[in-house]
Amino acid sequence: YSMQWNFGVQHQIGQDTVVTANYVGSGSRRLQIGGYYNVALTPGPGDPRQRSPFPYIAPTFYDRSWGRSNYHAFQFLLDRKFGKGLAYMVSYTWSKSIDIASSGWYGVEGHSSQDPYNFNQDRSASGFDVPHMLSVNWLYQLPLGPGKRFNPGNRVLANIVGNWQVNGIVVLRSGQVFNLSVPGDTANTGNTGYLRPDYIGKNWGDWQLDNPTRQKWFDTSLFPAPAAFTFGTLGRHVLRADGYKNLDVSIFRQFPVWEKRRLEFRAEMFNVFNNVVYGIPVGNIGSADFGKVFGTENRARQVQLALKIIF
Repeated sequence: YSMQWNFGVQHQIGQDTVVTANYVGSGSRRLQIGGYYNVALTPGPGDPRQRSPFPYIAPTFYDRSWGRSNYHAFQFLLDRKFGKGLAYMVSYTWSKSIDIASSGWYGVEGHSSQDPYNFNQDRSASGFDVPHMLSVNWLYQLPLGPGKRFNPGNRVLANIVGNWQVNGIVVLRSGQVFNLSVPGDTANTGNTGYLRPDYIGKNWGDWQLDNPTRQKWFDTSLFPAPAAFTFGTLGRHVLRADGYKNLDVSIFRQFPVWEKRRLEFRAEMFNVFNNVVYGIPVGNIGSADFGKVFGTENRARQVQLALKIIF
């Protein structure tokens, strides 16, 4: 089940602009947690079945409704309606989502724990947690031409430089969380494939590189496999991929041709600065590609030019 609560204030500035600030919260209980159950109660040597609750039954996948989540967010919105050739909207969200059930490893919507008898050790950021998100969009009619603030005075020149409009949108947000995994069952509990490595950095940020590349996005040497018969010390969802940043801009103008006929020119540029946003790196420490990135979260810069006759 889910619970929701919120509180907000709104204030108008002048005739065109409204500022809104909201606190939004929610909580969910009895979420599904997929897992491999009837594994050994504790890590150790020997046959793991002898340390399981029911030694005569093999470990089995199934769901348990023990998950829970909490979400808290501050939302800020600055909205200016179109007036005097300008409209814009600034939206910022600062949030945190923590749970024990948002990232399934075994093919269900849920979460699989490295120790199914201690779910609390996996309480961490949700798989969809994005702490910071900023979006700015605008529409601006350049103040050039007849009837505008700056009028060239020359009719031909006014028809060339007047009535241009510039639209744009900027999006900045935190990167996605991701997990690291250890192949096999170093803890020898029978819970194969769901273990995490150790972290041996002196400080938490040591794993981040000053100049990450696709071939080595983070310092993989700081994440060794745990010692035999132990669980990994690395937490769940404590690493983040590259943050997202993008700017799209469009410029267009309509030229009168004859009577009701008009010619519209439009130029659209996507990912104007050609930023590269790396995807999630390979997280299996047993893979030869551990720490490498094979994809991006955005596309390369694109420019589109178009002419349209309106009649």
